[in-house]
Amino acid sequence: MPDAYDRITLLCRLKAAQTRNKELESGERYVRLKELHQKECREYGSRILELQKEAADAHKETIRVRNYWFQVLEDMLLEFEKMQKKTKQELQEMEKRALKAEKQRDDALDKVKELQHQFYETAVRLEEEQGKNLKPRAQINRDYENSSIPSSKTLRKKKITNSREKTGRKPGGQPGHKGHCRKKQEPTRPAILLPPPEIVLEDNSFKKTSKTIIKQRVGIRMLLDVTEYHADVYYSSQTGERVHAPFPAGVIDDVNYDGSIRAFLFLLNNDCCTSIDKSRQFLSGLTAMWST
Repeated sequence: MPDAYDRITLLCRLKAAQTRNKELESGERYVRLKELHQKECREYGSRILELQKEAADAHKETIRVRNYWFQVLEDMLLEFEKMQKKTKQELQEMEKRALKAEKQRDDALDKVKELQHQFYETAVRLEEEQGKNLKPRAQINRDYENSSIPSSKTLRKKKITNSREKTGRKPGGQPGHKGHCRKKQEPTRPAILLPPPEIVLEDNSFKKTSKTIIKQRVGIRMLLDVTEYHADVYYSSQTGERVHAPFPAGVIDDVNYDGSIRAFLFLLNNDCCTSIDKSRQFLSGLTAMWST
């Protein structure tokens, strides 16, 4: 026998199929599907419109932002061109001022060179005039103290008076008075330790003490300091002109003496009352000795 459950199931399916068949025959299901489809089409249409509106708004915003940035870039470009133009003008002004300063510096250097040349000429003339006056002055001031003239031939003899009061003490250094010794100088070379005498080496009874006797021997040396300048000569084949580099101030002759020798000769002429001829001979002898 067929199962009762299967019969009921088949009856339900049959009823459902009859109902669907009836709906299809009457067109009711078609109308409902059409309404559902239209409803979905309207929803999709409204969604499409919303998306189109959003896309249009986004496109407008993009255009607005793009125009804004274009305007900002144009403003920045104009500002940059303005700053570049201003910087170029300032640079041109600075170049003009630099050229003006260089011209003023060159003029000042030329003026300084001219003043140095004038000063040197004036100093040379002054030395010549002083040298002319030194010889007559030295001849006038000659006496037995600074020349070979004997004291007996002195016209106006100096009377030396003794104005000291007699104290009854013996002449010479007094007890307790510190003697006037020669000042010790700073050694210029290592100290020389003298070996002990032979008697100390032979006799062991001699012991070294803490006392050391220090004596100095002082001498002087004069060194020749010569600076030689070389200047190459250049010849122009077009103009026939010959040029060379300028020598420093004071270097005019083949052999020139600097301020140290001039000061030394000035001291000889004034303080030592040495004539110009003897000073010249002294300088010639020194240079000849150094050259050998």
